[in-house]
Amino acid sequence: MSMQVTSLKTKFISVIVLISLAVGGLTLFAFDTSTSGIIDDLALRFATKEALLEKNKVISVIEREVALARMMARDVTLRHWASDEGNRELQRAAFAELENYRTLYRDKSFFIALAASNHYYVYDKRNGHGRVEMVTLDGSKPHDRWFFEGLRSIDDYALNLDYNATLQEIKVWFNAAMTDGSGRKIGICGGGITISDFLNQVVHTRQKGLSTILMDSAGVVQAHEDRKVVEHNANTRDVDRKITIFTLMGDPSRETQVRRAIESLSAGRSEVEAFPVRFGGKSYLMAISFLEGMGWFNVVLVDVSRVISMKQFLPIIGVMSLSLLLGILAIGFLINRMVLTPLGRLSAASREIAAGRYDISLPVTGRDELGELTGSFNAMSAMVLDHTTNLEARVRERTDELSAANRLLEDSQRRIMESITYARMIQTSILPDRESLERCLGDHFILYRPKEPVGGDFYYLREFPDHFLLAVIDCTGHGIPGAFMTMTVNAVLNHVVDVCCNDDPSRILAELNRVLRNTLHLRDVDAGLDIALCMVERRAGRLTFAGAGLPLMLVSGGEVREVRGDHQRVGYRGSRIDYRYTNHVLTPSAGDNCYLTTDGLLDEPGGVKGYGFGSERLRKILADHAHLAMPAQAEAVEAALDAYRGDHRQRDDITLAGFRF
Repeated sequence: MSMQVTSLKTKFISVIVLISLAVGGLTLFAFDTSTSGIIDDLALRFATKEALLEKNKVISVIEREVALARMMARDVTLRHWASDEGNRELQRAAFAELENYRTLYRDKSFFIALAASNHYYVYDKRNGHGRVEMVTLDGSKPHDRWFFEGLRSIDDYALNLDYNATLQEIKVWFNAAMTDGSGRKIGICGGGITISDFLNQVVHTRQKGLSTILMDSAGVVQAHEDRKVVEHNANTRDVDRKITIFTLMGDPSRETQVRRAIESLSAGRSEVEAFPVRFGGKSYLMAISFLEGMGWFNVVLVDVSRVISMKQFLPIIGVMSLSLLLGILAIGFLINRMVLTPLGRLSAASREIAAGRYDISLPVTGRDELGELTGSFNAMSAMVLDHTTNLEARVRERTDELSAANRLLEDSQRRIMESITYARMIQTSILPDRESLERCLGDHFILYRPKEPVGGDFYYLREFPDHFLLAVIDCTGHGIPGAFMTMTVNAVLNHVVDVCCNDDPSRILAELNRVLRNTLHLRDVDAGLDIALCMVERRAGRLTFAGAGLPLMLVSGGEVREVRGDHQRVGYRGSRIDYRYTNHVLTPSAGDNCYLTTDGLLDEPGGVKGYGFGSERLRKILADHAHLAMPAQAEAVEAALDAYRGDHRQRDDITLAGFRF
């Protein structure tokens, strides 16, 4: 038996050594013969990574400017002025708003061109001082055609590399289309980045062997390290005379591959396309990525010879060879000394245990790992024997314990649900009853969706001889903590209305803020509320609104007007006790619709990217359905919200109240 074990160990060690030597030799041979392929693969990965990094760098520079341009295009003040350019009051308000946008743009400038008059307003900061210049655009002039082409082709926004004749400089422009309430284009507005700033931020790189180019879907170069290329394309109006990526390549055989990559990236079938090309007679790896929403493509050229070469692998080859040799010797020696010999003594006992003799107890001959293994064999056989003998009793015992635990869990869950149900009944009791709502509001709806059985939103109604008060309130938190806040706020609000006043919304908010600041003494939580409160005097045909963080929306003649509340919220530590809220006195016409909403509806996630529902979407729904009865409007809002949210879960409590004046 001993001779057989020794022979087996000798064969095992010999086979391990031979296999290790063979594998090592093949590995070194394969490494040596495939180094060029590895270099190409590494360079391809490097080019792909750099394309994504450069893409993110471009987006970080451009995305903020694009967002500002789109915000300008949707600005209500600017849209009103664009529809009535000759109104001096609207012009003053618009110029004040434009100055605010100018301070936010990277280049500290803006432009706005109006379709009704072809007037082009641009902020000129040359000669050391800034002012707004106004010129009239002419469609027959080449430098003015961008405006008329933009009115035809831009639906949302577009980037444009162009020479501005008014400012006499080349910029990358961020053009956003302005539309009126019916979707008709009424102008183009936005900002720009001077070509020097744009090239320094986006194209120029200090990393050797790396070049970045920006182009459009036709291959026309928009940004390049060679400023002359960019200036040529900015000043050339003839598309056929512009410099393209294909002109720079000088490699017609790769033109089809580049166009296929552009098509694939535009369709979203891939994130990066990379392949070898030749520029100026030299080999490069080209990686192309698509700048979503901008319509441009980021091209990264990698000079492989300057990034990675064969010399860099020589130390690796040496270390691998030496490590393989030492590893073979060490493994052979250690396996023979520490594993194979002791295992031979344990193999016979292992076979007996495998055959079912669990009462075997082996002598422990050492205090090392194999000695512990022998002890583990002994413990295992004793444990298996014990489990085999007592398994049924133990299973029954564990089953009884689990059943008892489940009963306790079910009882606990039942009590919790009973408490939550009762809490919901209590919170519902503070809400106005249906008769009061119908008597005061007439044609109305209340959209009330707490995130959980109880929540931090509630709506409030108090009726008086000559008027009534209506409010929607968003307290800190949701669930049970939010419900506690609603009970407290409802009690305090009733106290303020009964004791202080009931006919001045701004004073009611100020007193509510003062009482809550003196009442809520929370050490670790800053609690308070947002509120939209209006007083309606139907006989006088007057509505007085005051808000803290929440707005009033008024729909009249198909137009939506938003009356914003004060930014000062109620009851928080940072809320000033002496703050005077603003009363907005309105005289709606008969048939006008009024809406009060908490921010839970506006923040509901949905769509592809999970963005919030948003006030713009709500305003459009209210305007489109203003002619319907109020319950039908509520159904339209709910249907739009459910369709937009899709599979996303509700994020916050939702309250929306609407009534017809």
